[in-house]
Amino acid sequence: MRIVIADDHAMTRSGVIAALSEMFPGASIIECVDAPSVLRAAKDEVLSLAIVDLFMPGNDSFGFLKKLCNSHPELPVVVLSASDNPKHIRKAIDLGVSGYIHKSSSFELMHEAINKILAGGIYRPTLPSLESVQSNQDVSDIDRPQNREALIDSLTKRQLEILACLAKGMSNKEIAKNLSISENTVKTHLKVLMVELDCSNRTEAGVLAEKLGLLAS
Repeated sequence: MRIVIADDHAMTRSGVIAALSEMFPGASIIECVDAPSVLRAAKDEVLSLAIVDLFMPGNDSFGFLKKLCNSHPELPVVVLSASDNPKHIRKAIDLGVSGYIHKSSSFELMHEAINKILAGGIYRPTLPSLESVQSNQDVSDIDRPQNREALIDSLTKRQLEILACLAKGMSNKEIAKNLSISENTVKTHLKVLMVELDCSNRTEAGVLAEKLGLLAS
């Protein structure tokens, strides 16, 4: 049995590998840190399972999932992500992954989900209704104070800082210099933000940042 675990955080990989080793003693586990290395492993090896993070640096997240699932339809692909955004979960399932597991899940839940997937099933976490998702996250309804607060609470401090920079019209290079991070890190955050906020471009994201009151911060 050969399993790929892909995540750019070494601690996450170590924890998952420890869990997998207990679940499947003797399994060969291949570590990957980005999408290209996963695609190479899937091409070069006969894999039983691929467990991949959704957002990795230098990775078009959903484009990567689509390519992996389309190129290797026989390979069960599991997303292991810190995001519990229902839109992310639905989109990943629609692209053909066999399961979506949140990183905060217990060892028992992960074991149950993976066993179900290896038996040919699909593991989907319980999703709120579309109406519930829209009431909490819909950008078009952001004028309501409670929705603004909910959206702000759902974003990290770094994401809010980057949004504020976008609202000021800064380029990626300027944002990187202002926040003392690399341009690649800025690009990675922006990819996640565009999906999280359902924005099609940085102008929309900048307008949203103004509505959230981030220019005053």
